[in-house]
Amino acid sequence: MKPKIAVITHAFLNPKNPTELNIGGVETWILELVRLLTELGFAPVVYQISEQNFTFNFEGAEVVGLGTLDRPKMSQLSHQDIDSKNIRWIIYASSFIGEKYCRPGQIFIQHGIYWDYTTSERNFFSRWKWEYIRKTLSQIDLGLCRESRLTIAVDTNFLNFARINLGHRFDPKKIRYIPNFAIPQDKALWQGKWNNPKEIKVVFARRFEHRRGVNLFIEALEQVFSSPAKLLVTFAGCGSLSSHLFEKFGGTPWVKIEKIPHNKIYGLLNQSHIAVVPSIYSEGTSFSCLEAMASGCAVIASDVGGLCNIVLPDYNGLLVRPIATEIAFSIESLTEDIHRTETLAKRGYDMASNSFSLSMWRQRVRQALCEVGILNQLM
Repeated sequence: MKPKIAVITHAFLNPKNPTELNIGGVETWILELVRLLTELGFAPVVYQISEQNFTFNFEGAEVVGLGTLDRPKMSQLSHQDIDSKNIRWIIYASSFIGEKYCRPGQIFIQHGIYWDYTTSERNFFSRWKWEYIRKTLSQIDLGLCRESRLTIAVDTNFLNFARINLGHRFDPKKIRYIPNFAIPQDKALWQGKWNNPKEIKVVFARRFEHRRGVNLFIEALEQVFSSPAKLLVTFAGCGSLSSHLFEKFGGTPWVKIEKIPHNKIYGLLNQSHIAVVPSIYSEGTSFSCLEAMASGCAVIASDVGGLCNIVLPDYNGLLVRPIATEIAFSIESLTEDIHRTETLAKRGYDMASNSFSLSMWRQRVRQALCEVGILNQLM
């Protein structure tokens, strides 16, 4: 019988419809983890929130919806089921999982600092309230990091944050930087787009959420479109700001707004020239950025979170402040100098292929699992 290994997260499959995989970076990470664990000989059991109780087989994993949307309750029920199944190892695959029930000596996946939002509130109480929330959130992840047998950090932003804040309690043997990944596309699928393009295709392929910079990108486009004939912009995704996006650009001939399944996103990126990743906060080593680089796109990214681990300024992309005028200027400059844009794209592709590929990620995660003794269960 294959040894079971537990994976606890807030939502892997859609809590309302467990036949659907949620769209997002954490879910992509867990999906590839499940595939790797299954290939190694484990039987993963994924626990998550859900409206109704369910047990569903997905990609070789048993996914258990615990019939509650309350995360602490979900965590409590998860640990009860783990005990009943006598599962030795638990991977806490995201934050927000009812940390008071989390057990020491397990594996914690830290997907990037998400409490770096800077409020513009002038009211003292509102600012104080947010600072209190920020401190609480950071302490939760620092606690999980300190108590875990191993923390996998997807960027060096959190690694250095933990080093500073834990001080003498920081143990470098208990934290490992493993960046996110992409699947490098065959060059034959994207090289042709650089042969004297008549229009430059710009893509925003991510959730339509404030933290992902959709409003910032809208503001930048309003400054760029002095010469829209050169550009074709595609918003690919969905989110709470979808209606706002349609209000701004619905019916605009040089703007497309599409909901594209994640398994189709490389097809769009292979045909695009420039990808904009204008995150405002809560960003790790962005899947959107890496997938664009792996498809031969030139990347314009903000200097937020783990994006600074991916983009070397003016070498494999442009790294700008999250300011609309800087994003607009970068789009215009790349549109006007297609040779430079192609050079950035090719360097980005080489970096994604050599440092951020899925195969490299699998090697690093396997090494980490071996290091803490999880693979000993298979011997």
